[in-house]
Amino acid sequence: MSRKDQKRETGFLFEPEQITEVFKKIRQQNGLIHMIPNTVSASLCAHGLAALGARPLMAVAPEEMAEILEQADACVINLGQLNQEKLSAANLALQWGKDLQKPIVLDPVGCGASTFRMQAAEKLLKLSWRGIIKGNQSELYSIQQKELTKEGIDSRKNRCLSDKIQPGRVYLATGREDCVLWEGQKLEMPHRKKIVHNILGTGCLLGAVTGACYCAAAEKSEREGALPKEAEETGTDHMVLAAAAASRGMEYALEQAGKQSGYGGAVTALLDGLEELSEKKFLDWLKGDLK
Repeated sequence: MSRKDQKRETGFLFEPEQITEVFKKIRQQNGLIHMIPNTVSASLCAHGLAALGARPLMAVAPEEMAEILEQADACVINLGQLNQEKLSAANLALQWGKDLQKPIVLDPVGCGASTFRMQAAEKLLKLSWRGIIKGNQSELYSIQQKELTKEGIDSRKNRCLSDKIQPGRVYLATGREDCVLWEGQKLEMPHRKKIVHNILGTGCLLGAVTGACYCAAAEKSEREGALPKEAEETGTDHMVLAAAAASRGMEYALEQAGKQSGYGGAVTALLDGLEELSEKKFLDWLKGDLK
């Protein structure tokens, strides 16, 4: 087996140093990450971004989207608890984000749960913008197959996703294993351990982390030879790196949370784990996958 194939099978199309460099860059940038949040998970997402070293800003009013996007370094749009006002804000955020060339992450929460959510996600995806769509297998399957899965906001079945992705977009799919899909390519990232605590909002938090990683990776990708040829050829190199880094970072943080016996301690350990992603202990953890 070639080194390249071995890395792809273990979820390491990127070197561990490339992943940790993304989190170091987040802390150095101290970027402003604007998030249209799900109120259920807004606090966890804000604390998670702060733990990474980013600055969270939660705004939902359509009337201020243009001004907010002008000053933000990246935008994360979470469609949880969707209503018409939030849909309008998301529409404007995508349009302004595209015009201002901001890193954009769309999280179509529960889009397979109802016709309203499904149609809203389809409307936003038809707009012309580049970015990352982060969702669980159920949500992304609903988008690709244009059918409802009726599983609430969870993914309860193992579904096969197509790698026929629209140019300029990258999917980050979570499930029994995480995977990144882009224009005929797929990077699989198996989970090392089972999740111990079902911490509310970790899916939304992954979307927020992805936004911060996207912001950092976009700057990093300007370095010649920093990224794999497969991604460079499609112009999605920084998105693929961001998605992979976010997945591995959350995997590490959830593993730290799993070492706690109680739910409350697990939440604290999760945030502490995110704070450690720019440190050597995370690099050592990543290198453990290649042994």
